[in-house]
Amino acid sequence: MDKILRRVAMAERQVTKRIKRKTQRRYQQEKKERMREIKRHREEVGEDMRQAIIRRNEDLKLGPIAPNRDTGKLNEFGNPYGAISVDRALLHSQLTPAQKEARCAWAGGSKNLCLAPGDRVVILEGPYKGKIVPIKTIRTNTMVLEMEDELKTNVKIPEYLREPGSSPVEPIAMAVPISAVRLVYPLPHPDSGHVRDVIVRELKPVNISYDRPTRRTLFSRLVPGLNVTIPWPAVPPVKHIDHPIDTLRIDVEERTYIPTLLRPPMPEVVIDELRNRYSKFRTRHAEEYIAKIQDQEDEKKARRKSVDTMLQPVQEYNRKLRELRRERGQPVLTDEMLEKIGRVIAKNQALRKSGGLVSAQLEQRKKQDEELRKAVESLSIEGGEGAAPVDQPKV
Repeated sequence: MDKILRRVAMAERQVTKRIKRKTQRRYQQEKKERMREIKRHREEVGEDMRQAIIRRNEDLKLGPIAPNRDTGKLNEFGNPYGAISVDRALLHSQLTPAQKEARCAWAGGSKNLCLAPGDRVVILEGPYKGKIVPIKTIRTNTMVLEMEDELKTNVKIPEYLREPGSSPVEPIAMAVPISAVRLVYPLPHPDSGHVRDVIVRELKPVNISYDRPTRRTLFSRLVPGLNVTIPWPAVPPVKHIDHPIDTLRIDVEERTYIPTLLRPPMPEVVIDELRNRYSKFRTRHAEEYIAKIQDQEDEKKARRKSVDTMLQPVQEYNRKLRELRRERGQPVLTDEMLEKIGRVIAKNQALRKSGGLVSAQLEQRKKQDEELRKAVESLSIEGGEGAAPVDQPKV
């Protein structure tokens, strides 16, 4: 079973690494496309601003003889005069989680957004700056708003969507980012008590709770500093129209299945289809399969032990010696050995204290030198006349 568990762990690691590499490639590709789109939009906006400055200066200088620019001529980005691309108008650019949080930071963040359809907001940027409009829908994937009072802008219609003979420029409703609006709500004046519309600069979610039946996160929105809770806009009730083909509620709520412990909830053959008994990620096995694998492992161990019976005489002798040493255990010092060791230690300590240890070593070394010198002389005497002459140094 250990081999099977190792195989499962290895398969899980391989899948994890493969998913990680795939996720990283997808992230890099999305980042590259997003940066390319942002660069294209910035170049288009920069070109529009540059042309606007040139046209303003020409209008100031030329006056009534200024050229007529609404002639259908396209700029370098393929847009006619006074029109922008559809992507710029609808803000379809994908955002990272950090960009989403930055876009709706004043409204409590992207997870607990303190805005809802029906709220009145004031626009702080763009051609409709200062206009108060109600919210129609909220696109949470790009954190932009669509207003009930459609804010029109001219866009270029692609040729494949344009009818023959129609204008290449059409007005459509533009989207507004959440960062470009602020909530408008009537609040009483702290001194006079007069109720007037107030622009709320920041909202904060409070009393956050999770409703399990509806799977929704419920919270209230608060104005920091004033500690004023702003209620949510009223949602009109949804009208359900009954049709003859609809199922009656009494039939829908009728309980037709009562589980019991006397029989399984499904046939056993269905479990193999759901769990894939041959999957390499399987960790739960039947008892029969576990017993079979255990028998195979025991057989392998017995086969390895059978090799020990086929030994050479030298191997058998060495094994017997090891067993004898193991049975004999660690050697033990006898009293005579301990006494002799103690006598030597005491003698060395006495010589060290009296300083005789050094002199004894010197005498022993002199004795060895004397013996060596006598051995050399004896060798030279034994050589006699047949010894090789020794070269004497010249004076």
